[in-house]
Amino acid sequence: MRLTGAVPIVPARKVEATTAWYRDRLGFEVHHVDDGYGIIGRDAVYVHFWGPSETAPENSTYMYRVAVSGIDELYAEAKREGIVHPNGPLGEQPWGSREFAVLDCDGNQLTFYEFRDAS
Repeated sequence: MRLTGAVPIVPARKVEATTAWYRDRLGFEVHHVDDGYGIIGRDAVYVHFWGPSETAPENSTYMYRVAVSGIDELYAEAKREGIVHPNGPLGEQPWGSREFAVLDCDGNQLTFYEFRDAS
C-alpha cells in the first residue's frame, strides 16, 4: 500500500473568480465550476475550492506547498504576472529546496518548491 497524492481544498470568496485567477495567472486549467465548488489542475497538481468564504486575506492561514520540476521557469512566469510574494522570492532553503511563494486572490499562500539534485 502507498499514498499516491493529496488535493488541497481551499476556501474562496468567489469560486468562479478564484478559479479564473489560477487559470489566468498561473496557467491552471479550470475543470469544474458550479455554485460553491471549483476544481483546477496543471500537469499532475489539482486544487479544489469551496465557497463563498468570508475569510479575509489579512486573517488567512491557508497555505499549501506544490512540488515542481523546473522552478526557474515557473518563477519567471510568476514574476511576469507580478504575483510573487514580497517576502517570498526564489531562494535556497537550508532543508535542501529552492522555493518561492505567491498569494492568490483570496490571500492563500502557495509555496512552489524543487529539491536540489542530491548528486
